[in-house]
Amino acid sequence: MMELSRVRSTRSVLVLLTTVAVTLGLAFGVAAASGPGTSSALPCSKGGPGCMNIGFTDAWYNGQTVQLEYSHRFFCAEPPSSGASSRCEAGRAATVAPSSGPVVSSIYELIPMGFTPPSSTLQCGSRCIDHPRTIDLSRVFGGMGKDATLGVRSFVIEDTESFQSTWWPVVLVGVKNLQAWNTIVAAKNVAAVDACQASGGCVSEVETDAFVFFQVLGPGMSPGGPA
Repeated sequence: MMELSRVRSTRSVLVLLTTVAVTLGLAFGVAAASGPGTSSALPCSKGGPGCMNIGFTDAWYNGQTVQLEYSHRFFCAEPPSSGASSRCEAGRAATVAPSSGPVVSSIYELIPMGFTPPSSTLQCGSRCIDHPRTIDLSRVFGGMGKDATLGVRSFVIEDTESFQSTWWPVVLVGVKNLQAWNTIVAAKNVAAVDACQASGGCVSEVETDAFVFFQVLGPGMSPGGPA
């Protein structure tokens, strides 16, 4: 049985998300897409025809910045139904897992809502290697977009999974203000994300049917990009 997310207490996710969206008048794609690009110089972080689905982004783990090496296109499959060109859906967990390779712990995608973080703290723009560019947000955020663009964001992981290439379920977390964002940036760990949600600085996490495939680069491993 695949593990799609860590065991947590039951949360009224959809109700809370809808309330936040109505109050702020924002959706992830709308609020974040206008922000600056990332400052990362990692190979193929934006993908492209010469990258062969191989590229790198930064992520935060256990107080440090680590590099993720992607080597396979993202996976999204219905059900749940999706109106996005990517077939990716937010607001419901996946019922179909990728057909090959283990599914491990989640990758938490932090998305700024209504503010612009410093570009040095952003790890991915609206184009991001082996990540979906669009996602159906019609079940969350007050029903704001069946083919919404995912904007700039950063990542937090909770395990290195023995530095193996595996499938990671995508979980979205909206960050409401710069102070909350900077607190997570300083801590660089999942505990800070949990604390942000508990304090109201972040929107409760949203499961998706999306999976991305990467490995965390271990000691002595450096990004090289495709040959």
